[in-house]
Amino acid sequence: MRHLENKIAVVTGGTRGIGRAISLALAESGAKVYALYARNRKNAEALEEEASGKGLEIMTIRGDLSHEESYKQSVAHLQKSCDRVDVLVHSAASGVHRKAMELSVRHLRWTFDINFFAIHKLTLDLISRMGPGSRIIGITSPGGTRVIPRYAAVASTKGAMEALFRHYASELAPEGIAVNLVCPGLVMTDAVKALPELEIMLDKTLEYTPSDKLTTPEDVAGLVRFLTTEAATQIVGQNIIIDGGKGLFA
Repeated sequence: MRHLENKIAVVTGGTRGIGRAISLALAESGAKVYALYARNRKNAEALEEEASGKGLEIMTIRGDLSHEESYKQSVAHLQKSCDRVDVLVHSAASGVHRKAMELSVRHLRWTFDINFFAIHKLTLDLISRMGPGSRIIGITSPGGTRVIPRYAAVASTKGAMEALFRHYASELAPEGIAVNLVCPGLVMTDAVKALPELEIMLDKTLEYTPSDKLTTPEDVAGLVRFLTTEAATQIVGQNIIIDGGKGLFA
């Protein structure tokens, strides 16, 4: 299904993990994809090579969106390259993994700069290029509403992001722009591998997941792709959980 033929998609954090899978899924649906990343050029080159081999259009743009000069360069590149944006996916995320009482204001400010303020800035800078039929999709986390060990900083940004997206959805729906969130359960990515107590979390997750398997980046990308289809037009302002049913037992 190439329902995004002649469409343009922008994916932050688009060269690894969930973001990488989303970039590929949207490109396979016909979109010309601009995948933003902060540092790892090797991952970006590998994605470009895979896309080229499959005849897909994926261009990578390096830029740390939490740093002003780098952010300006990335946005200037996008604005020069894209006369419009049909799909904007906010997948980039990072942060400090510590207990709440171990977090300094500096830790929180840095995490919010990446996971919250950069999202809003980029949305503001690209919204003039979006119109009826466009989609804005954010990738959030169960940590936005639940306690995950040593996840206080990132969880705070996800909770704030969810609140912001509810207002995005309400304000932009009259313009024909559908805004939604996708909330994966535990997905085995490089970022997740850095979490403390990972093995304990894996065991507990599988024990309480009715599907008896972890959610994959491709599972998440498939849901994001569906939200860009005509069938999803009336899905507005939702936070859609994809976790194999684990949330049933939380």
